[in-house]
Amino acid sequence: MNSSFHPVDRIVFLGHCPDRPGLVKQISQFFAAKGANLTNLQQHTERDRFFIRLEGELEEKSPILPWYGEFAAVAREMDMTYEFHPKRRKTKLALLCSKTLHCPLELISRMLIGDINVEISCMISNHQDAEWIAERFGLPFHYLPVTRERRQYEHLQLDILRQYDYDLIVLARYMRILSGEFIASVTTPIINIHHAFLPSFVGKDPYAQAYQRGVKLIGATSHFVTEDLDEGPIISQNVIPVGHEFSIEELKKIGSDIEKRELAYAILKYSENKIIAWRGRTVVFH
Repeated sequence: MNSSFHPVDRIVFLGHCPDRPGLVKQISQFFAAKGANLTNLQQHTERDRFFIRLEGELEEKSPILPWYGEFAAVAREMDMTYEFHPKRRKTKLALLCSKTLHCPLELISRMLIGDINVEISCMISNHQDAEWIAERFGLPFHYLPVTRERRQYEHLQLDILRQYDYDLIVLARYMRILSGEFIASVTTPIINIHHAFLPSFVGKDPYAQAYQRGVKLIGATSHFVTEDLDEGPIISQNVIPVGHEFSIEELKKIGSDIEKRELAYAILKYSENKIIAWRGRTVVFH
């Protein structure tokens, strides 16, 4: 880097388009023309699709919106879907939770110590169990008991969400199924976490079912939410081996630990603008 270059702003670019030679050069030339010093570039190609994440440093503050218009001609020529993000901006989360609290507590603790560059806009819960957490950390909390049919209930949730500025909805062990209408009504992605056993167990108390079947691996999967319930694009997965000597309660504790870690990892990657979802899969940059 030139010794006279003193960066005061940073920008992240994400894009994907049909693969062909010369794409990196075109994108890099655009950044060079804007006076940006490139500090990181990652790329990936699969199914004839090119994916790229790029970071650049600027000598002066630069609003993001004009970059979209200025890059539009380049994007049209490449048939590229793209995004620009200010690197230091905090990602604003709307948390949906229920009675199980390990996931919201994990996200809040990591937010407070600066492990994840996020802020929590609000918490909405169908139980009051999480209210003390919101009070303790000064977060807006909305208790919405399930006393109505689903459509009316979700309309009330949407009314609450409209009061806040948020970039992402997080299902922090929220134990209700979202309708397709709800998913279509929000303008941001939704990330969920759920247990991952083999075989898969649905219904009440999956850990008891896993114990009865002698499961030897407990895992967790974070993913984007689609109308296909737990079949949205996967962001991260992990497993922990267990054995016959583990009780149901021990299985639950292990499951809780891996769930909160995988959800936090997914939120970290999202907040760092390192995820591109395309055709049911994700590219997650390191």
